[in-house]
Amino acid sequence: MGHGKSITVYLMDGDANERYQVTLDNWNIESYKIPYEMILQSSDLNLHTAGIYFLFGYQDSQNFVYVGEAEDVYRRLTQHTPEKDKFIWDTAVVFVATGDGVLDKAKIRYLENRLYSIIKTANSYILWNKNKPTKSRISKPSEDSMESAIDKIKLVIPVLGYTPFNKRKYRSKKLEEKIVSSSKVDAKKVFYINQKEVEATCALDSNEKFLLLAGSKISSDIQTSLRKNIIKKRTEMTKEGNIVNNIIQRDTYFDSATAIASFVVGYSVNGKKLLKTEDGRTLAEYLESISI
Repeated sequence: MGHGKSITVYLMDGDANERYQVTLDNWNIESYKIPYEMILQSSDLNLHTAGIYFLFGYQDSQNFVYVGEAEDVYRRLTQHTPEKDKFIWDTAVVFVATGDGVLDKAKIRYLENRLYSIIKTANSYILWNKNKPTKSRISKPSEDSMESAIDKIKLVIPVLGYTPFNKRKYRSKKLEEKIVSSSKVDAKKVFYINQKEVEATCALDSNEKFLLLAGSKISSDIQTSLRKNIIKKRTEMTKEGNIVNNIIQRDTYFDSATAIASFVVGYSVNGKKLLKTEDGRTLAEYLESISI
């Protein structure tokens, strides 16, 4: 059995909807939770120093997070604007060293890489980072210290209301519950495309039309075999902000399984063979089973 830990949460403005300061006993790193609209009035906090930060938001029924590092966290946060980032975040959660703590550039880059990887593996939040952060090389004692810091960060983040480190154990069940709540589709008619760097969820609606669901991740590569009309659809959706960092932002209709599959993987492919049910049957096998 583990030992108890004491976390102190201070409502800096006397309001649970505004800024928090969080400290963990016997740890020389402190955390702040700051709403987007209060960043500029937080310049007097201990933020003009090196640290790691998370930007949290919610869009199209999906939680998202951006993981970053900076040698001046306050300055970096002021640079994260909707115009520059192409997404709108609600809250920043920051981890910086207190007076007797040290977080140098190598350590915060190590933390950024490891935290990104942990969140990606958990797969419960969409990651808005365009690329995987580079992992810096640090000494073994420093690495052990940063791994200990990660354990503590994983304790603090849920206290602030976020769970990006929790693994999505029942992905399809949750998705089906979401689908059932909508009159668009039958939960039994849900199909998946899972390949390297691709994770898409598709469904047949009540009119037997194909939907690519929001939150699906599509390939960043487009090969010459991809039909021109599908390339055009990708381009238009990107310009309209309906594809951000290869993540689909809204449910999107397609004419056929092949069109939706080709759109997702970036090359011409037989959708009836690529789309699969939760139990691994291809769409072709599923259609054959219901026609018997």
